[in-house]
Amino acid sequence: MLMLGAQILLGFQFHAPFQETFTELSFLEKVVEVIVLCIMVLIIALLITPSAHHRIVGRGEATPEFNKFVTRTSLSTLAPFAVALGLDIGVAISRGLGATTGIAVGSLAGLVAAGLWYGPFLRARNGDINMTTSDEKTPTAAKIDYVLTEARVVLPGAQALLGFQLAIVLTHGFAELGVPAKMLHCIALGSVTFAIILLVTPPAYHRIVYDGAPVAEFYQIASRFLLAATIFLALGLAADIDVVIGKAIGNHILANVTAAIALLVLIGLWHLWPWWKRLRQSRRSAG
Repeated sequence: MLMLGAQILLGFQFHAPFQETFTELSFLEKVVEVIVLCIMVLIIALLITPSAHHRIVGRGEATPEFNKFVTRTSLSTLAPFAVALGLDIGVAISRGLGATTGIAVGSLAGLVAAGLWYGPFLRARNGDINMTTSDEKTPTAAKIDYVLTEARVVLPGAQALLGFQLAIVLTHGFAELGVPAKMLHCIALGSVTFAIILLVTPPAYHRIVYDGAPVAEFYQIASRFLLAATIFLALGLAADIDVVIGKAIGNHILANVTAAIALLVLIGLWHLWPWWKRLRQSRRSAG
């Protein structure tokens, strides 16, 4: 559910600089749009992190520890999501009703979102009542269901990006880009396309090869496809962040730096950190 909500804002942030009236925004409003883009990419990174963590560190096991990790990660996205929503609503309202009204409505939207999303903390219950204990093995059928569900979590992020990539090539804004930016966008388009292909492959493979049977071998295959897809998604996101920020504010050095940081964060959260944790676990077990 969080990913579906984030997908809408992410798609808008990528599209906005290529709209005809984007140039009419003030420099401050353009900076706000760039900030929201960075926030949304961070949110997408955090939302996909549990999937990578589950594949690499947890090896697909359903444990109380992993359930807590998912909860903490999901909750960490709500505050920046509320901020991004408030900023975007503020800019949108200011275009129609003025800056003062935009700031007021945007602030109210962010506060209401944060209040409703974090309000359940007041009635939260401790403990994972329905979770299996950490020494119980998760059935293969459940593992397969988890990996396919996690692929469906990653897919909307890639879907939003691919929609943007295909749509902007028909805009005047894209035609005005330099050759390097167009080439970078094409590389991003290819990366995200391949990521989507990888994400859609496991369910097709499961139906055709295994006839939907809970086979352990398929679980391993699906996990590899999912992890490979996140690499190409990270490359596509980072490349188009470079293109979009360069288009939005015209500062290509800042665009390059931001894209490099985004790629490091994405690969770090989805691969480097989980593999480091898995290596530490292996060393502790061996010791």
